[in-house]
Amino acid sequence: MTSLALMGLLPPGIELRAGSIRLEGRELTPDLAEGRTPREVTMIFQHPRGALNPTMRVGRQVARVLRINQGLGASEAKEVAVDLLSRVGIPGAERVARAYPHQLSGGMCQRVMIAMALGCRPKVLIADEPTTALDVTIQAQIFDLIRDLVAETSCGVVFITHDLAAVAEMCDRVVVLYGGQVMEQASTVDLFERPSHPYTRYLLESVEREVDPHIEEKDVDFGLPGCRFAHRCSEVFDRCVEFPPQFDVGDGHTSACFRHAEENSVAS
Repeated sequence: MTSLALMGLLPPGIELRAGSIRLEGRELTPDLAEGRTPREVTMIFQHPRGALNPTMRVGRQVARVLRINQGLGASEAKEVAVDLLSRVGIPGAERVARAYPHQLSGGMCQRVMIAMALGCRPKVLIADEPTTALDVTIQAQIFDLIRDLVAETSCGVVFITHDLAAVAEMCDRVVVLYGGQVMEQASTVDLFERPSHPYTRYLLESVEREVDPHIEEKDVDFGLPGCRFAHRCSEVFDRCVEFPPQFDVGDGHTSACFRHAEENSVAS
C-alpha cells in the first residue's frame, strides 16, 4: 500500500491525507494526492503479465513508455524498444516485440517490465516481489538485471519481499513491517546479526527452525490501537496497548518495542 501511494495508484476508497514524501528535496504529495505518478518513480509489479496490456504487443508497450517519458518519435521508439528488450536478455528481441503478453513466460514478462523501467530512466524503482512464481534460475537472472539497472541509471531501489534470502542478497538497508507498522529498520548486516524487535527475531528463527508453538497463528488485526504484533508476541506487556515509537538501539538501527525503554531504564 505504501508503494501504491508512492505511485499515485491507491485503490478506490483510499486517499492520501497526511504525511510527506520527498525525492531530492521535492515534495511529491500534492501530485500523489491527485493520483498523478511522479515521472522519477517506476514500478516492477509482482505479477508482470497482469501489469501488461493483454491487447497490445509488448514492443509497442515499451515504445509507448519511451514516447511518453523521452519524447521519441514512433519509428525511433520502436527501434529503442527492441534494443531495450535485447539488453534485458531477451533472445530474438525483434520477434518477441511482436508477441502479446499471453504468449510469453512469466520470466519473459518480467524482463519486459524491466525494459520498460529502463525506458523510464527512473530515480526510484519499486520492485514488488519481482520473482514471485519464478524458478530459482530465473530469479537469479532477474536479480542480476535489477543490479544492472541500478548500475546503469544510478537509481535507488525499494525492494519488497517476504524472502529473507533475497533481502540478504539485494538490500543495503531493511525496513521490517507488520500490519503496516514499522517494526524495525537497520542496515542489512546489522539486522541479520543483531535483530532487536521480537517480530524480526521471530522471522529469522522461522527460517532456521520450527517457531515457538506458543505464538498463536492469528491474522493481522488492523484495529489494534498499539503494537499490531502484540496479540502474537511472547514478550507482550501492559505498555504494548500504546503506539510504540522507534527506539534507537544502535548506529542507524531502530526498533519499535517498549522493551527497549524498559531495558534502558534498568540500565540507568
